[in-house]
Amino acid sequence: MRFSEIIGQEEIKERLLKSFYDQRIAHALMFLGPEGSGNLALALSFAQYISCPQKTESDSCGTCPTCRKFQSNQFADLYFSFPYFNTDDRDMSDHFSKEWREVLAESYNFDTDHWRNALTRDNKQLIFGVKEAASIIRKLSLTSYEGGYKFMVVWMAELMKTETANKLLKIVEEPPEKTIFLFVACSIDSILPTILSRVQVIPVPKLSDADIEQALEKEGVSADQASAIAHYADGNWWKARQLSKANDPNILYSTQFIEWMRICYSRDVGKIARWVESMNEKTREEKKDFIVYALDQVRQNLMLNYAGEGLVRMNTGERDFSVKFSRFINELNAIELMNELNDAHRDISRNALSTIVFTDLSLKFHRLLIRQPETTP
Repeated sequence: MRFSEIIGQEEIKERLLKSFYDQRIAHALMFLGPEGSGNLALALSFAQYISCPQKTESDSCGTCPTCRKFQSNQFADLYFSFPYFNTDDRDMSDHFSKEWREVLAESYNFDTDHWRNALTRDNKQLIFGVKEAASIIRKLSLTSYEGGYKFMVVWMAELMKTETANKLLKIVEEPPEKTIFLFVACSIDSILPTILSRVQVIPVPKLSDADIEQALEKEGVSADQASAIAHYADGNWWKARQLSKANDPNILYSTQFIEWMRICYSRDVGKIARWVESMNEKTREEKKDFIVYALDQVRQNLMLNYAGEGLVRMNTGERDFSVKFSRFINELNAIELMNELNDAHRDISRNALSTIVFTDLSLKFHRLLIRQPETTP
């Protein structure tokens, strides 16, 4: 992938180019950014740039044999390590290389849920098994096939457990000559300090709404729709792409949220049951995305209630509803509302029965929303 194909992140690209021309490339880099920010794409583009024999000052050429190998993920000295489901006969990421390359061919901005679903529909735990460390060490001990740098891309490094990471400490600190580790992670809190202390962290921010809007419009999405999608995606290009392909306009969540808040407040059991049933028809990822959206709306309404419109991030429809609704989100219930949503997100992630989760959540929201009510939302 070329730098020019990555949406936004111009400052990060310039920083990587400068490190190359200053000959200050760290032997281990950690591209740390939220899902959909392009952190994996940046890591792969940097590896391609370093290896391209016909690079310009700002990008790889994209046409030479080396670039073509990178673009098809067939460059011999580009290795991948990623979390997987450990079984008796599949206990290293190499055993899942077919599925990995299929996902990469679709996008470099996919999230962990998409990768999990590419392997299984079950809610199993993704891991880096202990054998994975030995596999990484073995690969990097091989002589370079292409005659240049070797790259080890470790995706979702925060899922690496202590036992596996400890076996890699020496090679991460002192890798073979012309070997670069490219760690990709979303959460610094989950990364082991022993790994973090041995890498140069490259913070990758979430994408701006303007960058996402521009990219969507290039793909044929109308300006109005691109603006709405960018708002909901909140810096996540993967989510923006999924929203742009959705047939159900309610996947944009606003209508669902407004309806839900009104029936929660009224405690209409029949309407709650019908709403819950409609949510049950959605995929697990769509349910989780809705909860994340609802969590954001609680925060936005809390700010609107106490700080006014200057700090909120809402589209026109959300603002129209929240003018009256925000007064119901206050210091007496905001924390509990957010805690309940976080608990529901956790339960859905663990494959809990969504009808029970959303019914329980709806009744709890009624109890919390009626604290100090002024008018019906």
